[in-house]
Amino acid sequence: MDNKKTEMKKKSENKENKKIKKKITKQVEKETKKKVVKKTVKKNMPEVVSKLKEEVSSNTPFLENVEKIREKRNKKMVGKLELIVIVAFSIIMLLLLCNRTFFRNNYKTSKINIDIPLLMFFSSDDGNKLVLKTLRKSEYVRDYFNDKLKNMTFYNCNGYSFYYDENNFYAIYDIKIEKDFVVKTTTIEYASGSADCLCNANAIGKKAEKICLR
Repeated sequence: MDNKKTEMKKKSENKENKKIKKKITKQVEKETKKKVVKKTVKKNMPEVVSKLKEEVSSNTPFLENVEKIREKRNKKMVGKLELIVIVAFSIIMLLLLCNRTFFRNNYKTSKINIDIPLLMFFSSDDGNKLVLKTLRKSEYVRDYFNDKLKNMTFYNCNGYSFYYDENNFYAIYDIKIEKDFVVKTTTIEYASGSADCLCNANAIGKKAEKICLR
């Protein structure tokens, strides 16, 4: 019995020893693998870096082309915007130059010859109502026309009053200046004819003019 027990013990010890040896060998293998990997990495690092550099350098022309394309697109966009601005500015300037009053300080027709401030945009004239628009201050426009009216002869007859231009034979009945947001609208009511006739016509504007120009 004793012999059997001893044999059993030996067998179990051998098994345990084998297990321990296996564990030790596995750990040793792991350590050696790690060392090998580290060594290979260290050895291959210069090659890897050089390959990366080559890839970057090979991609550099592509990146440069992308940047060039972007620059061209930006230049085209700026060029288009500049062209639009130039065209718009040219159209606006052409409209202002063709306007009957904007760059002039006088408005003259067969019926009326009146000094006006610069930068007054001609809107309409039906023969007895002149409409001008401007961005200038309404106070300036009002003062300007008040000064002009002082040089004309004032008539007050039959309940009607007007300022008469003795040189050009027309009367101004009223000058209205209305502010519409930023734009100011100036309306000048006038009629042509002799002062005596306009004074005795018992009418103003178009009606008075019809009587006086028969």
